[in-house]
Amino acid sequence: MKISSQEIVQQIKSGDKPFFEKLYGYFYHKLSYFANQYLHDVDEANSITQEVFTELWERRESLVDNTNIHAWLFTVTKNKSLKRIQKLKTKKNFDDYMRNRQLEISHKALSDFDTSELVFEELQQKVRDALDQLSPSVRVVFEKSRFEDKRNKEIADELGVSIKTVEAHISKSLKLLRKELKEYLPLLYILFFLK
Repeated sequence: MKISSQEIVQQIKSGDKPFFEKLYGYFYHKLSYFANQYLHDVDEANSITQEVFTELWERRESLVDNTNIHAWLFTVTKNKSLKRIQKLKTKKNFDDYMRNRQLEISHKALSDFDTSELVFEELQQKVRDALDQLSPSVRVVFEKSRFEDKRNKEIADELGVSIKTVEAHISKSLKLLRKELKEYLPLLYILFFLK
């Protein structure tokens, strides 16, 4: 812009919106490009540039007459970019911490998880004991669904009942298994709940 910094400040301080829009048009891409060189994120850089101009407009009356507007715009852009980078670093550190914490918990749980033959035999016996608590019609539906891998419609057609009845019987069976075999839930979920 071929106008002195003092004149720019005077125009802004006077609330000259058309002039402010010209200033915005002149500097927007320069400031956004500057911020993006450090943030490596066009959306973040554009957001910061918007914030810079919003702040300029809101603080226009407090600008000192001899303010170098170029320096002011780039300094505010720089400071906002630094804050954004710090915030992103903090978030990344927190996300990394949470991810590592979750991995530690998973590692511990998996290390402690017993997948021996004995456990599977014990689980099979407990499943049989739990299924013995069901009525014969509920048990038949569950076994056809989970052991014979039949679809609900196939079971309904085969047994001459509605699909809703099949769904209700399966739901009742799974609820009982969940209650009776709490200590085996991870395995139980994989074996019977995923379908």
